[in-house]
Amino acid sequence: MENENMINILLVDDRPENLLALEAIIESEEYNLIKANSGEEALKYLLKYDFAAILLDVQMPGMDGIRTAKIIKAREKTKHIPILFITANHMESEHIFMGYSVGAIDYILKPIDPFVLKSKVDGFIDIYRLHVQLVQQTKALEEKNNELIEKNKELVKLASELRKSEAIANIIQHTSLDAMILLDEQGTILQTNPAVKDILLYDVDELLDKSITILLQDVDMASVRRDIYDTRSNIRKSGVAYRRDGQSIHAEIHFGRQLVNNQLILACTIRDISERKKHEEMTRFMAYHDALTELPNVTYFNEKLASEIQEAKFSNQTFGLMYLDLDRFKFINDSLGHLIGDRLLIEVSRRLLEVVRENDVVARIGGDEFNILLPDSSREEALQIAENILHAFKQPFYIDQYELFISTCIGLSVFPYDGDGPVEIIKNADIALNRAKKLGSDQYQFYHAGLNIQSYRNFTMQNDLRKALSRNELEINYQPKVNLETGTIAGFDALLQWNHPNWGTVSVKELIPMLEETGVIVDVWLWYFRKVCEQITQWKIQGYPSVRTGVFYSNQQFLHKDLFSTIQQIILETKVDPTLIEIGILECMIQEYEVVIKKVLDQLNQIGFRIIIYNFGSGHLSVRYVSQFPIKGISMEKSFADRLTSTNREASLFITTIKSFINVLQIEVIATDVEDAEQLVRLKELGCCIVSGPAVHGGFDYSQPEEILSGKPFTINLDSLDNKMTRTNNIEAPAINGKENVSLQEAMIQLQTKYNITSREMDVFELILKGSSNKEIAESLYISEHTVKNHVTRIFNKMGVNDRVHAITILYQTFRSEHIKGALE
Repeated sequence: MENENMINILLVDDRPENLLALEAIIESEEYNLIKANSGEEALKYLLKYDFAAILLDVQMPGMDGIRTAKIIKAREKTKHIPILFITANHMESEHIFMGYSVGAIDYILKPIDPFVLKSKVDGFIDIYRLHVQLVQQTKALEEKNNELIEKNKELVKLASELRKSEAIANIIQHTSLDAMILLDEQGTILQTNPAVKDILLYDVDELLDKSITILLQDVDMASVRRDIYDTRSNIRKSGVAYRRDGQSIHAEIHFGRQLVNNQLILACTIRDISERKKHEEMTRFMAYHDALTELPNVTYFNEKLASEIQEAKFSNQTFGLMYLDLDRFKFINDSLGHLIGDRLLIEVSRRLLEVVRENDVVARIGGDEFNILLPDSSREEALQIAENILHAFKQPFYIDQYELFISTCIGLSVFPYDGDGPVEIIKNADIALNRAKKLGSDQYQFYHAGLNIQSYRNFTMQNDLRKALSRNELEINYQPKVNLETGTIAGFDALLQWNHPNWGTVSVKELIPMLEETGVIVDVWLWYFRKVCEQITQWKIQGYPSVRTGVFYSNQQFLHKDLFSTIQQIILETKVDPTLIEIGILECMIQEYEVVIKKVLDQLNQIGFRIIIYNFGSGHLSVRYVSQFPIKGISMEKSFADRLTSTNREASLFITTIKSFINVLQIEVIATDVEDAEQLVRLKELGCCIVSGPAVHGGFDYSQPEEILSGKPFTINLDSLDNKMTRTNNIEAPAINGKENVSLQEAMIQLQTKYNITSREMDVFELILKGSSNKEIAESLYISEHTVKNHVTRIFNKMGVNDRVHAITILYQTFRSEHIKGALE
């Protein structure tokens, strides 16, 4: 550690040998020589140390000596430091003049004369020592001043000493960056330096004989004197100094003392630290706030939550906590880019602040997740705020040319009922959020104990799922599909099932999302696919009839680059006939992974796999869009089979409409989850021949498919079904010809009036009727696909439907009504 009394000298040269030479020439026990290899490094040292002199090489790579000197002289803190340039002997006079113009005191030419260099450096240090001596002599002046007051005969002597010190005092007055003030014991100002004008805007004469409290209003001089006497040392304080214009500045204040003939003279130094304080405040703000939205961050929120818990316990109050995230944000962020996503987050933050109360704390805790602290609020008040937030999010967000609709789900917990500590209260709000998300978008849920059990179940099951394969807990059941025309087996769906030792049977619908979430979907699927292939081959060896077996295909499979080659290897190893395997993909997968899925489906089709779309009708696929893929069949969404009652014309019209679409593509229609004979009757009327569900195989054990393959009859009686098909008013999709066009136009007008559909929305709807995709609609109307999606969403919301087919069905119902009415007229 350097002696604090040593004098710091900065040596700057890009060549280490030059630095060593300089060091050898001017080395002294009194000097602390600090070496820098570049102008940039020199500037860093200037922030750390106070220097008496700087020896600076002119010619350096990067930041040369001239530029370095300019920066040094431009800074208030360093502009007074003498700079001695070291340069080559052949340097042009204009360059030398440039050195003087940027603040150089003198030049040393290479090769360096050690005697000259040593002499000049010592001269600079003598000047520096005058600074140090000036402080001592200033104290002496204070002593002499007191002596003049007490003893008249010493007045001439003290004045003489002051005159002798005037030259030194002038140096300090013109070089110090701090306001320096001499005071008597009562705090009356005796003398100031010119920096008072720069820092506090006072002329020197204005402050003479004034109390120091005009500058330091918060300083108690009696306390200062007492502290100085007690500690017998200088005092340093951080406080506020007041300028002549009434403005305040952050200041670092030093008080020192000197006894002169038993009279206390005080020296006060005021240093402006406003910029440092501003930087500290900015640093603190950045540490506790989110850089993008400027909302409090998770650190700030956790500290505020801990404080609120203590306050609530002390005052016996309750408060609420919200945990929310945005629906579809990832889709928007990925589709429109991160810049749009960031601006959307900023607008979301502003809207949240507009909805909550003044004392509520809104924090962004990461990504699209937010926490909101609701101090001194009841469950009912928290509920009202949650509803206000959901209502606020129903309005679109406008970012550039985009009109964005985004919703949120909210989980709520209330202190102290839902936890008495920060971790527990946040965790339970998160649990409630997950429950709300399961209910769909635009939902909120309060935490309750039952949620914790469900959360624990999900947690333990996700952990156990990683070991399920090795523990032989997974099995495959084979659900039969029946041909209604012949009453024979049409194939199987291979359903993966998990027999959990504690939680019981976990169905495929619950299992697949868990497999995807835990990241083990690919390993489990390969095991599942191999088992199915082995079973199909075994049935063939045993002489059973060859029927197709359907296997599910997860969306994560498409993102696995080596999966297709692995599938080919399994086919070779199990010797299975690929034409006996149906690959089932969800409709939404085609929409989300269009580019990747097209290539994979073509590969699977080429080697013989049969491709089926599951849950058809749940998305917005047009017939023309589907025709681009090698699709051999569609499996109807379960909800439509549920609504196939004798009076439910909407579902029937949907089925016939889909069949009219599919006839163009010549692909098979399959109805799943058929539960009763009445649904079977309707399906057979409509020509949907392949069905599955309890109505056709309720009595079979799925784990024993050989019973079905061996010829065991089904529980349905096809003759009885034929007898029930006696209705004379079969519902069919109406064929729109020229004569019926008037009725169709009337139906369109009725829909537009009934559901308040705008003209632009009707343009979109008419193209939907033609089977156009969103992209095709955008091209036809010269608008963006995003705008088309917004129009479609608004149309569906107004009509109270979830997809295109439902909307078309309502139009057909209206059309049929108009058509019949026209016929009667």
